[in-house]
Amino acid sequence: MGSVFTPGMRVVCRDAEWLVTRVDAAGSYQHQIVFCTGVDDLNRGHEAAFLTQLDRIKEVNPRETALVRDDSNGYSRSRLFLEAQLRQMPLTDPAPNFEDMGAFTPMEYQKEAVHRALHQLRPRLLLADQVGLGKTIEVGMILSELIRRGQGNRILVLAKKSMLSQFQAELWNRFALPLVRMDSDALSRLQLKIPASKNPFEVYQRIIISIDTLKDIGRYAHFLENTRWDVVVIDEAHNVSGGSNPERHLSYRLARRLSRRTNSMLLTTATPHNGKRETFGRLISLLDPSAVPDPKLQEYEAKDIAPFFLMRFKEDVKTEAGSNFSERQVVPLEQTTAPASEAEEGVYHQLAHIRQRVLDKEIESQAIVSWGMYKAFLSSPEACLSTASKRLAQIRRQDPSSPEVDELALLTRQLEQLTIAESARFKALVRELEAMGWDGTAKSPRLLMFTESRVTQQALAPALARHFKLKFSDKEQDQAEQTIAAIHGGMSDNALAASVESFGTGTSEVRLLLATDVASEGVNLHHQCHHIIHYDLPWSIITLIQRNGRIDRFGQKHPPIIRYLMVETREGLLEGDSEIFQRLVAKVEEINRSTRTGESVLKLYDPDKETDAVGEGLVTNREGLKRRLEEEGDGESGELESLLHEASHLDLDFLLGDDDGEEGCTKEPTGMQDNSRIRLFSNAKFLADGYRTLRAENRDWPDIDNTDKQVIFTPPCELARRLGAPWVDSEMVYGASAMPEEAWPAEKQLFFTESPRRANAAIQAALAQKGQWSRELLLTEQHPVMKWLTERLMMLQARGEAPLISSPWLEPGELLFCFIGQVSSRAGTPLIVDPHAVSFRKGGKFRIRSLKEALAEVKFDQLTNTGQQGSLPEHLMKSFLGSAVDQSLHHLKQLKDRRRAEIWPRVDEETRRLDDWFSRWAARIDAQLAGLPPEGKRATQLCNKREEMEKYLKDRKEHWMWAHYRATDEPTTRLVLVVEGVK
Repeated sequence: MGSVFTPGMRVVCRDAEWLVTRVDAAGSYQHQIVFCTGVDDLNRGHEAAFLTQLDRIKEVNPRETALVRDDSNGYSRSRLFLEAQLRQMPLTDPAPNFEDMGAFTPMEYQKEAVHRALHQLRPRLLLADQVGLGKTIEVGMILSELIRRGQGNRILVLAKKSMLSQFQAELWNRFALPLVRMDSDALSRLQLKIPASKNPFEVYQRIIISIDTLKDIGRYAHFLENTRWDVVVIDEAHNVSGGSNPERHLSYRLARRLSRRTNSMLLTTATPHNGKRETFGRLISLLDPSAVPDPKLQEYEAKDIAPFFLMRFKEDVKTEAGSNFSERQVVPLEQTTAPASEAEEGVYHQLAHIRQRVLDKEIESQAIVSWGMYKAFLSSPEACLSTASKRLAQIRRQDPSSPEVDELALLTRQLEQLTIAESARFKALVRELEAMGWDGTAKSPRLLMFTESRVTQQALAPALARHFKLKFSDKEQDQAEQTIAAIHGGMSDNALAASVESFGTGTSEVRLLLATDVASEGVNLHHQCHHIIHYDLPWSIITLIQRNGRIDRFGQKHPPIIRYLMVETREGLLEGDSEIFQRLVAKVEEINRSTRTGESVLKLYDPDKETDAVGEGLVTNREGLKRRLEEEGDGESGELESLLHEASHLDLDFLLGDDDGEEGCTKEPTGMQDNSRIRLFSNAKFLADGYRTLRAENRDWPDIDNTDKQVIFTPPCELARRLGAPWVDSEMVYGASAMPEEAWPAEKQLFFTESPRRANAAIQAALAQKGQWSRELLLTEQHPVMKWLTERLMMLQARGEAPLISSPWLEPGELLFCFIGQVSSRAGTPLIVDPHAVSFRKGGKFRIRSLKEALAEVKFDQLTNTGQQGSLPEHLMKSFLGSAVDQSLHHLKQLKDRRRAEIWPRVDEETRRLDDWFSRWAARIDAQLAGLPPEGKRATQLCNKREEMEKYLKDRKEHWMWAHYRATDEPTTRLVLVVEGVK
């Protein structure tokens, strides 16, 4: 391997000067892809990538660095230049740093998720905390740490379409982490801007996209297979577990493909399994195929999965979370239950009659006949009429003589006489609305209401509007602008996001969000709402828990108030059903106070299967259904629940101890002190002083407006173009630094604060006044503005120059050479970043120490520029410089050897573990092959599986071991400051 390039270097390529911002491996790690931003006037800010095997990239030899005296007042230019160099450094401290991370107060259980991730060199973690505990915050914390370490430049987030805007806004508001939202339309527009052969997923570095958009493998497969990511995040990851037939499951195939193309992977879900060891094992194998030794993914122990899995419940963190959770209240069912009207009793009688004929085997037993229409009627007459009419038309075509025809004909005639507005359920709803003070005016409390039925929704919304004399439009583009907003899965991404955002905005007109179960997963609806009504009761504990989790979650400031509407009938065959419904509700509340998942009750792990089980139980075995609702988990599902609980609470020190040999253990090597985080300025001072220095040379740039608590910043055109400001016309797509378009304030200004509390208040104010996007952000190092400022200030010195200053606290004639050294892996991953200083005194004596210590010795923060200069001739300085570089490189090689001695035994152990795992895994495959004809379909599948795993093992050893453990032969060092001793 030739020259090694590291972030912060200045290089020349294609007759232009560039600043290296990141480095990736190319091919077999003998070459690098060097990502740069332009330095010259003609290419300033332009992003480019060069291949070392194709382009001639000339690095600056540190021995040839020209020393330039700093004549600025107080050595301000040197301070800013040095600070920029320090901020550009990737961190290599084994422990995470939670200071300056974001606009929130991290809980200990959230910090634990970060520690768990960083225990692995390439974080691979399934976050399975209960609904409402803040998994998005945990993801943001982990991503922030990876970005600081130079391991989070390229990020892909997959989420449900209803979650895209919320997830994107949360990471931006709290972490200043920009994700560009890509849907099918955005991808199409982007492909018009770029060459046909250009991979659209390599234009933007940080993307959030709907999993439904991306799982169109046929359309995007070529691009996906040629894209490598630093981190892939999959939200609601149970949707990619593969079901019963993973090879036909597009989402699983997509996740598996992405897993092979990313360094780190984070999966989030509150429902990590479906009761089957195989499907949970499949999720873990997405993270690391070598975690589970069984090819069938059924046999594994807690210690196998513990490094990759974390699951906590509200009860686990309740004491720590304190006021971030409010005790929820359930309005007594006696208050929210109404008796059926006489007209409705007639329908119940006919439904009971049909059920009886099914039981007597006079009508063929089918779910839609035996309980489907009954369940629809419990929602609305319109829903039941729609279901019954479709069934009647179908049976008339298939078997006109069926006795079902006459029964359904009578049922439809009865239903045609009823409307939702006259139903007992609707009247119960109106009573509850009036009791809670809801009348549709601005003083009405925000209310989230669920119905399973789209037909019911279509009837209920206008009926409510008529009752309360409100305007209502069913057009999707109008939902975000009216008092009653109705959302469903058939809406476009943008209309759905706009409606959800409007409901969460205090000043919007929306007072009632009437949702189907499109809003039951993931969406945060608690900011302006603490009332929820289940208009009809889903026959699924899973669905009920997910629904309640929309308002009963971390950060809810008011007690969530939950209402379950119910209607009771006197019809004998159906009369006892209400007891089952009451038990469902009671079980949901019991689960809320436990450390069990709702899925563990009926042990079906699927809302649709739960619905079917309840329906069949009502018809054929009501007592058996009651018992199932009271049983504790047993069998495979109960055993798996216990296994996951054990895995989530295993001691990481035991798992990743000194003698364990697990891959990626990042405990600090004995005797090595990490010096990679040094800061001379606060973020606000760095922005103010740095921008003022740049503005002195760019008089047309707007000034910064500072108050005691806020910084108001108007980006100059150069920066606005780089950040992708919507008002700047540009043919260039700045994919590495683009901010979300929605994040731009209308004033075309950016508002910053240094106070996390104030930033959090700004987020709440945005939710109260204008939507999800906060106007004022916490000023963090990873904000794109600060990244731009850092790069620009690194150019205060010309290429191949370092500032020279004087200090009376050094001996006269003493020279202090300040370096930032780096040891990288062959893939460009920083292994050691070490700021240090080499000093020479008269007589040739030298000393090496940390940069932090050296700067304190020369009282760098107190230095004033008196104009004093030392008497050392320039040629002697050059001579000492060469020796200082030699000492710096020797120092880095010692650090490299010491780090290697600490880590390499673990690498050897991991290699042996992988070999042992594969031998056991392959032995099981070979045992299955032994009894099969070689040319058979099953034998071919097993051979392909074996070959695929051999490729994985080879890639793991060559790519991950070589790329992330094995250092390059030579370290690099960069001279960033020289201090000369004067009298």
